[in-house]
Amino acid sequence: MSQERSERTRRTLIGAASTVFDQAGYERATLSAISEHAQVTKGALFFHFAAKADLARAVQAEACATSGAALAKLARRETPAFETATAMAHALVGLLETDLTVRAGARLAQEIRTPDDPSLHCHSNWLGALHGILGRARSDGSLLPEVDVRTAAVLMLSMITGTTALPRLPAPRSPREPAGIWLTRMLQLTRPSLSALPPG
Repeated sequence: MSQERSERTRRTLIGAASTVFDQAGYERATLSAISEHAQVTKGALFFHFAAKADLARAVQAEACATSGAALAKLARRETPAFETATAMAHALVGLLETDLTVRAGARLAQEIRTPDDPSLHCHSNWLGALHGILGRARSDGSLLPEVDVRTAAVLMLSMITGTTALPRLPAPRSPREPAGIWLTRMLQLTRPSLSALPPG
């Protein structure tokens, strides 16, 4: 198996695993379903991943790398840091809605025991990024001085994960608007308690 073909198969398997983990969760996902979805043999799957746990870790690592790169790009923006924090929140909600691997990686971090390692645990990674940017917001004055930085970071992470969980709720309680709209509404409600900046 050539190196290029091997890498292509590996990436196909990670994509298939993301789909299956997202739909079924870790416990109900099977290697048979993943290999079938990837349209590769069990032998090819085991060549790359010895066990389901290895596939799960690969999905988590890919999810954290993708979302981490998006957050790092936003962190370089020349805007008040609180605005950057809200942009990060929207970016994460967007990824959770549109990127199967990010969504599956975040789900796996909740369902299986994950080492305390930002390269595998999306939520830990995101909380660290939000804490860092909100610390900058405290320094540049875009976060109100009486606001606790860690609490504000946890609040934002809770809004991100909460709004993206809404579509999984059974009807009729499940709101029909996209998660991004609900995040905007929640940020509008909480903004006066966090920042004196006028709404953007």
